[in-house]
Amino acid sequence: MSLTNEENFSLTHVGPGTPCGTLMRRYWHPVGFTAELKGKPIRRRLLGEDLVLFRDENGKLGLIGARCPHRGTSLHLGYLEDGGLRCCYHGWLFDTTGRCLEQPTEPAEANFKDKVRVPAYKVEEIAGVIFAYMGPEPAPLCPRYDVLVREDGQRSLQGRIVNCNFLQMVENTVDQHHFKWLHRTPNTKKWTDTVLGSEYFEYGIRDTFARTGGGERYQTVSYFIMPTMNKTGYHVPDEHPCGMAANHPGFEALRWRVPSDDTHTIHFTVYFTPLVNGKPMGKIPPDGAAKGLLESTPGEYRYDEEGNLARGDQDRAAQESQGIICDRTIEHLGVSDKGVIMLRKMYKDNMDAIAAGKDPIGTIRDAAKNKMVEIAPGEYKIG
Repeated sequence: MSLTNEENFSLTHVGPGTPCGTLMRRYWHPVGFTAELKGKPIRRRLLGEDLVLFRDENGKLGLIGARCPHRGTSLHLGYLEDGGLRCCYHGWLFDTTGRCLEQPTEPAEANFKDKVRVPAYKVEEIAGVIFAYMGPEPAPLCPRYDVLVREDGQRSLQGRIVNCNFLQMVENTVDQHHFKWLHRTPNTKKWTDTVLGSEYFEYGIRDTFARTGGGERYQTVSYFIMPTMNKTGYHVPDEHPCGMAANHPGFEALRWRVPSDDTHTIHFTVYFTPLVNGKPMGKIPPDGAAKGLLESTPGEYRYDEEGNLARGDQDRAAQESQGIICDRTIEHLGVSDKGVIMLRKMYKDNMDAIAAGKDPIGTIRDAAKNKMVEIAPGEYKIG
């Protein structure tokens, strides 16, 4: 089942006023890391809009339009002073709400500054991640996912830019069968009797992948979370430390594939591992928040000693090779693509819901429900 050009466009373009852009603007998205803000504003492009992220002298976060409305100079080149962000070109000063505070060369009696604003968006910090909301009011609550708010473990943060449309990265999260081949090892190639399952749940799609290997039967459970997230790993609740596969690494990964624009995606990851007797249960990658977003170059990938794609670049290579925006009019989907089909339908259904004046799936407005949003992936022996 392939898509038409019109259907593919509606699912992949995220600028203001587009169907998918309207959908994306109903959710909170990561936009940066607390550790990135080292006394200077930073550039960010999100949902096709050029923005500047900064913290003013009083510690307040701001996310505003990048272009000074005077002559169009980028505000990321400006100075953090006098209660806001001052344009480096002619000194116009803006606060975190986008309000113009000063226009040094304009007559004070003209009150011209009161007639000028830049776009400004809500921001919120959780666990060193800065989230942004770019949609209409009233804004939903920023979800407090478990790995962001748990206090019994260690976290590490990473971010990079991938050079393709976000949707082919998101579709990867519900494409269970690729794990056997793209991430194959001598063991995965021997897996037999694979059974894939996908079902809707409160926040998106729950995926299961059962297989036989080494004389044992295992099932992996992972989640796609609207609008761009997935949760993988080996959730270990305090009261259930057992029951996982013997070789589980004891950590979870929560990932966002945030559309920077139609042809670039920001890949944010939060890793979390619980502490047991003061020691981390699993090994997680080093924290990279202070480095900000790492750039990547299409076609430049790491390889292992055998000449195969290295594990960390396998997904990116496969997704970027589909094209900057994958042409879904030439696809031939099969039975194993059920999750992909469900995901596309979920996007379309939620675009329709918004058009009908409803909230999309996963919207949280009840503070009691948002104390901790727990979504538990894992790997289990079965049978």
